[in-house]
Amino acid sequence: MDNEARAFRQLFPQWHIPVVLTSIFQAGETLRKKTANDRVDWITRRLYARIIQIHPFRDGPLGIHLKQEIVYSDPDADTPAGEIDLLVSCGLGYKVCFALEAKRLRVRSSSGRFVSGNDGYVKNGIMRFVTGQYAPFMEAGAMLGYVFDGETDKARSGVDRYVKSKAKELKLKSPKRLMPSQILPNKPIDETRHNFGKRFFTIYHIFLAV
Repeated sequence: MDNEARAFRQLFPQWHIPVVLTSIFQAGETLRKKTANDRVDWITRRLYARIIQIHPFRDGPLGIHLKQEIVYSDPDADTPAGEIDLLVSCGLGYKVCFALEAKRLRVRSSSGRFVSGNDGYVKNGIMRFVTGQYAPFMEAGAMLGYVFDGETDKARSGVDRYVKSKAKELKLKSPKRLMPSQILPNKPIDETRHNFGKRFFTIYHIFLAV
């Protein structure tokens, strides 16, 4: 993969990223859970159904793909290397993409137990960008937090504390925490910056009250 990464130079255009994130916010305004234990896949499908009605996804040039399989570098592999919740393409080929992974936050279990979801958000979300499972040739991606109790500020604070405690594993750059992003200053978007050695990577974080 290292040789392939060095040879690969095309990146997802930076100017598309604010459009993608704005569309997420627009679609998320009417996004709601149907039950107290609604599944991530079901909520994401409803988010996807809203996004594809928004320009420029409805009319191009951007495309968005639901539960996209991740293909191994071995073309003869019989199983996928995983799948990403949402993948945005822009007509520049399969590898030029903007990946979005979604997780549940601040959920009540069927027994009534409160689950912050921070562990899964970091270990099964952010870490998959760090390891290169998601967006291995890109320089940016995003995490979506579906906040089940609507307390987005508390969700952000909880994720921030967890991220700071895992700064080394996440290969965080200073200030080694969530920080307000300047990409859309009128939107409550955070970002973390990472140093993967051969490339820097930015993860945008959006917390949606569902």
